Amino acid sequence: MNNGKRTKSIIILTTLIVLTSIWGIPFARADSVQVTTSNTYLTAGQENDITIKLRNIGDRSVVGVQAVLSSTTPGISIIDGSQRVYTVIEDKETKGYTSTLYVDKTVPMGSYTLTLTVTYQKITFEYVTSTVSVGVVVGESYTPKLGLNIDPDSINAIAGVKTDVSYELANIANKTLKDLELVTTSTSPYITITRGDTIRKEVFGENESIIINPTLSVLESTPLTTYTLTFTASFSDESEKTYFESYTLPVNVNSAKTSKTTTVTIKEVSIKPSTVYPGDIYDLDIALDCTGANAYDLMSIISFPQMSPISPLKPSTIDVGDLNSGENTTYTYNLLASGSASAGQYAVTITISYTNNKGVPKTLTETITIMVDGLVDFQLLDTPSQTTAPGETNEMDADLLLIGTESVDFVSIQVMEDDLIKRVSGSDEYIGAVDPDSPIPFDIYYKVDEDAPEGEHNVKLDIKYRDHLNREITQEISFDITIGGTVDDEPQQPQGGTWLWIRRLLGLGP
Repeated sequence: MNNGKRTKSIIILTTLIVLTSIWGIPFARADSVQVTTSNTYLTAGQENDITIKLRNIGDRSVVGVQAVLSSTTPGISIIDGSQRVYTVIEDKETKGYTSTLYVDKTVPMGSYTLTLTVTYQKITFEYVTSTVSVGVVVGESYTPKLGLNIDPDSINAIAGVKTDVSYELANIANKTLKDLELVTTSTSPYITITRGDTIRKEVFGENESIIINPTLSVLESTPLTTYTLTFTASFSDESEKTYFESYTLPVNVNSAKTSKTTTVTIKEVSIKPSTVYPGDIYDLDIALDCTGANAYDLMSIISFPQMSPISPLKPSTIDVGDLNSGENTTYTYNLLASGSASAGQYAVTITISYTNNKGVPKTLTETITIMVDGLVDFQLLDTPSQTTAPGETNEMDADLLLIGTESVDFVSIQVMEDDLIKRVSGSDEYIGAVDPDSPIPFDIYYKVDEDAPEGEHNVKLDIKYRDHLNREITQEISFDITIGGTVDDEPQQPQGGTWLWIRRLLGLGP
C-alpha cells in the first residue's frame, strides 16, 4: 500500500513546465526540473547578464541535465553561457548559472522571447526534453559612449599607392572607459588595410581622444569615388559592463598614381583613294600608337557585318608583331567594294589583341565607317545646233540624262554667266528627282551679250542635286553655240519652245 502511494506521489510531482513570465520572477517546470530566471531587464547597446536556475523538485535525482538557451530575435544574441551541462541534480537541489546576452543598440525597447531547451534523464532511464520560453525586456535604449570626428581632408586616398587616413574618436561617456579595442576592416575588393587595423587602450579617460590612423593599399584600377571601412569598438565601464559600437568610415579615393602600363591606340585611319565607288579596289591604312610600356604579340583582325558589300582581297588577319613604348606602325588592308554596292555608309570592325607589360592579354576594338559614293554623271542629249545674234535671247531645248548607279533628288539646272553669256528670266529650272537612264526634257533661256564677237562659244550649265548623305553636289555640263547674225526687229519673249509645248500637252508643266 505504501509503495502505491509512493508511486502516485512521483506521478503527481512530474508536471509540465510553466512558461516564464516577463513581469515577475519567471517560473516554469520541465518535467521534474523547475526553471527560474532573473535579471531579465536589458539595456540596448551592451552586454547583459541574466541568471538561470534549474531546481529538481522531484524526490529522485535527475542525470545528464543539459540546458541550451537560444535567440531568434535579430539584434539579441547569446555570446556566453548559451549551454550548460550538469552530470546530476539531486532532489531538491538547485543549480544556477549566468548567460551573457548582447543587445544591439538598434533593438527597440519592448519585450522579447528567448528559448530554453532542457534535456535530462529520469531514474527510469527515460529521456525528457522540454522547451521553456524565457521572457526578457529591453527597457533602456542605448546612449553612445564614443563620438567620431571626421576631417574631409584626412580621408583622401590615392589609387595605386599606400595611403594613411585618419579619424578622431572621443570618449563622450562622462566617465572613464576600460579595455578599449578598436578594429577597422575593409569590405571593398579595391582596398586593403596593411597597418593600423587594430588599436588597444587599457584606459580611455573622460573626454580623451584617440586617432585611428590605418594605412590603406588601394589597387591601381580602383575607380575614383567614395568607399567605406567598417569600424567596431568594444570596451567596458567601471562597473565591468561591456559595450560594442560600430561606425562606417568614409574613404575618398580621389586621385590615382600615374603608372606605366601598356596602351595601344588606333592613331589614324585613312582610305586610299579617299572616295570609294562601287567596284573600286582601295586600301585601308591603320596607324597604331603604343604608349606607357611595351606591347607584345599584336594581332589585327578585320571583320564585316553579314551581307556587307565590303570584302578583303588579302587575309583578314595581320600579325603586327611587337611595339615598344613610343613607337608606332602602319599596316594596310586591301579591300573591294562590290560593283552592286549602293551608296551608303558601311561599318568594318578592327580588333587588335596584344599582351601588355604585365603579361595580361588585352583587346582593342574599333568600328570604322567606310563611305561608298554612288556613280552620278549628267549628260545632255539631243542638243540642237544654235546660232544666236549678239543681244539676242535664245532657248535651249534638250534632254538631261543621268548615267550612274543612284537616283538623286532635288535636281535643278541653271545657266552660268560669263563675259558673253547673261542670265535672263527662265535661266533656271527645277527638275526634282531623277533616275538613272531616264532622260528628262527641259528648256532653259540665255542671252548673248550685245558686244559679243562672232564665233563659237561654250555655254556652261550648273546642275545641283542632293546625294544619299543629303549633301548638295554641283556638276557642270555645257553645250556649244555660234554667235552671229542679226537680231530680229521685234524679238519675241521666250515661249518655251517645242519641249515646253509637249510638257504642257502632257500636263507636266505650266
